[in-house]
Amino acid sequence: MAPRTLTLPPRGTLMVSTDLHGNLDDFEALKRAFLRSPADTIWLNLGDAVHGPSEKARAQEPALYDFPDESATIVAEIAALRARFPDRVLYVLGNHDYGHIGGPHTRKFHDDEVAFLEARMTPAAREQMRALFSSALLGVVAPCGAFLSHGSPSDLLRDLADLDRILYPPTRGSYEEQVLESFLCCYGQQRSVTDRLLATVSRAGVEVRMLIQGHDRDEAGWFVYEGNQGCPVIFGAPRANKRYLRLDLAARYPSVQALRHGHEIVPVHG
Repeated sequence: MAPRTLTLPPRGTLMVSTDLHGNLDDFEALKRAFLRSPADTIWLNLGDAVHGPSEKARAQEPALYDFPDESATIVAEIAALRARFPDRVLYVLGNHDYGHIGGPHTRKFHDDEVAFLEARMTPAAREQMRALFSSALLGVVAPCGAFLSHGSPSDLLRDLADLDRILYPPTRGSYEEQVLESFLCCYGQQRSVTDRLLATVSRAGVEVRMLIQGHDRDEAGWFVYEGNQGCPVIFGAPRANKRYLRLDLAARYPSVQALRHGHEIVPVHG
């Protein structure tokens, strides 16, 4: 079984992006930034590469959603980069991704987004997508003081190693299913809940002081919740406001408030 957690090295740069939702323009901008970066740069995508807007959504909110859904192309590109840079291009499972490997089917832009996308893919492309998502991580520990996941998990997790025992999909009604749902589907938590989660993760050996998540949206492109959770936003932000993170793995960030615009918080389209 593929591992669900990873602890990053104590040096280099970590690029963090999330929730592309089929936007190839955003993906290509991030890819260019990665390929221009030093050889010790790691690119971590926090899930939901797939399921772009419908024609109705594009017409109703063009400032946010007027782009074609190129989910299949993005999946193929990420898979190719993973093959080329297996230790430097990492992927964390998102709730939209999970629907393609046994999870609930999302309904944001179509009645069944999983069926809608898969009907437009070749059998080989579907298998490639399922392989990418089946091997995806759930949580990543950065020695600079961050824990990274798709959602903002609850404090249900008892031990970081428990994530490595989760199958996709886990047994219905099990502890593992509850933990997985928390990691994929939860939005911002009360500060005390996230503090307890961070304490659990820290017991594995690396102290983490903040959670970096995806899953949520803010038109400003970046937001901090409850003082210990931060989210760089691509999907759901206007083009000029889309953001990703560049973290120094050798640094020690005391809190999420230490992340600075123009330094760690970077425009996708500069």
